[in-house]
Amino acid sequence: MLESRAREIQITDVRRPIFISLMEYLYTDYLDVAVDVAMELFVTADRYGVERLKRICESKMLGSLCIENAASIFHAADLHNATVLRDQCVTFMLHNFDAVTKTDAFEEMGRTNVELVFELLKRR
Repeated sequence: MLESRAREIQITDVRRPIFISLMEYLYTDYLDVAVDVAMELFVTADRYGVERLKRICESKMLGSLCIENAASIFHAADLHNATVLRDQCVTFMLHNFDAVTKTDAFEEMGRTNVELVFELLKRR
């Protein structure tokens, strides 16, 4: 492995502040996750298999769930197998369907994963 021989490891798929937050969590077993980075940190925690941090981020995202971000959170939850968060998003989106479908996030989800849109339509 290159990592075992290299003096420096390049991690190009994670922004520096997110990686620093990940390291802080790994060293302290605690992190006060800010809402504005919760989704990105959630994806990173999933990528590196840090399940407890992933759950902390899920909780933060669930607490910030609103019309504007519901589709984005739903899409991320689906991609990263966060079933509880995913189910909560579905419930929220079905209760607020008309408003959610008018958001940019919903439109983006329709372009990138139309199956999720069909799932919501079937449940409606």
